[in-house]
Amino acid sequence: MELAFYVVLIVFLLVNVIKITFFNLIITGQRKFTFFLYKFAFTLIITLWFKLYLVLCFPVGMAIYYILEVLFLYIGVSYFNFYHYFLHLRQSLRLLRESLELVRYKSVPRSFNQLLALIDLPFMIALLVLNYLGRLPVIRFNLAALFFACMLLVLIFELGHALRGKSILQLVKTYPQSEQKVVANYGTLINMLLDFCLFFNKEKVISQFDYGRPKKIKSREITGSEIDLSYKSNKPDINPNIIAIQVESLDANSVNLHFQDSPVMPYLDSLKNTSIYFPYMMNYHKAGGTSDAEFSIINSVEPLSKYPSIKLTGYNNPNSFVKILAANGYRTAVFHGNKGSYYQRHKAFASMGFAEFYDLKKMGLRHVGWGAPDHEVFAFMLKEMKEQVEPFFYYLITMSNHCRFTNVLNYYWDKRFDSIKNKELKLYFNSLSYVDTTIHSFVRKVNSLLEEKNKREELKSARKTYILIFGDHTPGLKKKIYREATLEIENRHLEFVPFYILSPERIVYQETAKAASFLDIGPTILDLARIDTFFTTYGESLMPPHKLSNKIPYRDYWFDREQLYQRIKREIT
Repeated sequence: MELAFYVVLIVFLLVNVIKITFFNLIITGQRKFTFFLYKFAFTLIITLWFKLYLVLCFPVGMAIYYILEVLFLYIGVSYFNFYHYFLHLRQSLRLLRESLELVRYKSVPRSFNQLLALIDLPFMIALLVLNYLGRLPVIRFNLAALFFACMLLVLIFELGHALRGKSILQLVKTYPQSEQKVVANYGTLINMLLDFCLFFNKEKVISQFDYGRPKKIKSREITGSEIDLSYKSNKPDINPNIIAIQVESLDANSVNLHFQDSPVMPYLDSLKNTSIYFPYMMNYHKAGGTSDAEFSIINSVEPLSKYPSIKLTGYNNPNSFVKILAANGYRTAVFHGNKGSYYQRHKAFASMGFAEFYDLKKMGLRHVGWGAPDHEVFAFMLKEMKEQVEPFFYYLITMSNHCRFTNVLNYYWDKRFDSIKNKELKLYFNSLSYVDTTIHSFVRKVNSLLEEKNKREELKSARKTYILIFGDHTPGLKKKIYREATLEIENRHLEFVPFYILSPERIVYQETAKAASFLDIGPTILDLARIDTFFTTYGESLMPPHKLSNKIPYRDYWFDREQLYQRIKREIT
């Protein structure tokens, strides 16, 4: 019995260390065998002494530790699969409620590598059973000697790091820019603790925002296919209405999908030739998940990598373009088919300058699946538009197309996709079809509503209305099922979504050389609103004619727009 126990113990320790090593390989993107050997040896040295102590002297404690380790690795891999970055302590605490909501509505993306956390479970169970059945005597050994031996080996490793300029003391000086090196050398737990200690107050967290440079936004008259650069006016009777639609899980490749020689999204596909269309807009999908979309768009700033920016306590969104619109006579409102407390949007949107936030409760809607159906949210917004004083700015965030794409089954099915064998792909195509149909219906109704309203009010010159449509992030599907619009450059994971502007002048333009970014939406909306103002941003207006000369920032790297466009186009076409 004792021999079997110690054989299983050795196997468990080896498999456990291999598990942690592979976890580090996944999140660092390293594939070199030398890195595997380094991480294996370093992990073994760091963890050997206390795991031996727990197994031999405190088996109940070992069971508790193992459960925590499994949860840590599972959550870490799950987070990395979707956000392609490392989880942080404050972030995980602040997003606990949102995470539980995702689990409740079965909206967590699944992947085979999540099972990595359990590969040593049979050996762990065997250890506990053998220990209980055999009633093994406690083996006395010099724990202090083992501990100091392990620490001596750690110091030797650290000396090697120092000689290469990568010791923990050297990396701290350039943190958080050196974060990836910290994770590669010391793992995610050390990185979590380091981040927690170095960024312990909101002032230090907020100081990481880089808004860019102040630039002058000049009002311009838009007629036909051209813009009059000499036009200037801030008169409220000519400022147009603007509607922004942020579509859940709509990436740049989804609008190109075809099934049986027909587009999956025929309406959005047709808009490529009837609107201002940017096929590749780089989005921000970081520590704040989906909320990073509206945060980065409205503030025209790159969100934080380690903390959900929208949940920063006391942050007053000083660069919000919504405040500029409101100060210039715009009535502002945001609509979302989820609870307002999710991501604390009810607090954030008020701070951003929105006069109204219509969430699930305020609209009088209910969950069908997870969240209210998009068509019901659109219908509510149309009802508000009928009585809305103009000009107005409406921002709508859809929800029906959320991963795992089962929400739509409660109220829509497109029989075109019955023959698709892969369940996930079938659900995604059906969900995209619903989104396309719903947006098309909404646009038609908006145009009809505004025509009726103008006739009723006998306006000589109807107020113009612009509709912006864009995705928030990629859908999180497996590579073998769907090719997401993503790039891996300079150890950074970049995502791309489509962007459309439907103009009353019926301007048709398709960008064929440069990528846009979420930072460009704010300047574009202020440009459309015809407001003379200064706005701090690295973004640029996307209304033609444009230059789009600024590079796009992402995690301390600046990406060239032309290179991004050519690279993503080559990857997904």
